[in-house]
Amino acid sequence: MNIGVLDARLERWMSDAHGRLRKPRFALVLAICYALFTATYVSINAFSVGRDAHTLFLPGEERLPFLPIFEYLYVLTYFIAVLLIVTVRDYDTFRRLLRATGLTLLIAYTTYLLFPVYFERPRLEVTSFHTWLLSLEYMDKPYNHFPSLHVALSWLAVHASQVSGRSRVGLWLLAAGVSVSTLFVKQHYVADVVYGFALAWAAWKAVRSNP
Repeated sequence: MNIGVLDARLERWMSDAHGRLRKPRFALVLAICYALFTATYVSINAFSVGRDAHTLFLPGEERLPFLPIFEYLYVLTYFIAVLLIVTVRDYDTFRRLLRATGLTLLIAYTTYLLFPVYFERPRLEVTSFHTWLLSLEYMDKPYNHFPSLHVALSWLAVHASQVSGRSRVGLWLLAAGVSVSTLFVKQHYVADVVYGFALAWAAWKAVRSNP
């Protein structure tokens, strides 16, 4: 069975008679995609431990303050699936998002393997809810930084969202907030943020004309 046949069957299964996505089935597919993403990401992260790695501080970047309160923005990335369920309405957009995400992860994972980057995290004292949340983030090994997938996946969600006007501006501001937060919770370099943003934009544009 070729990919085209599988794609057609998935479209019929996920869409109703009017071509709209069936939200419960869409949510199930997103859950499967998230499980696959987690398994692959964690494996590459574990593989990178102990390897020679780069640091990417730009001049003056080390003076950026450590502000754990930005964890409240940073953690919003984990609600991307909810945003997609609410704002993506048809299978064509879902297909484009799936392909763009696959391309983004392929390039990001290749970069992680060929150009490992390490970020020395600051000492964290758990004294509040947001520092506790950040301590959970810090359980992940400090690799897989360049590009930032928090940034890339947030902007892919914005590109895929089928909203307009103030809602779209609001999503842009939200994604920008997530992007900035990665710097202040000391999870990423500026270069990681720029690469993540550019990668999401390029991947979304690259799959535009695909059937």
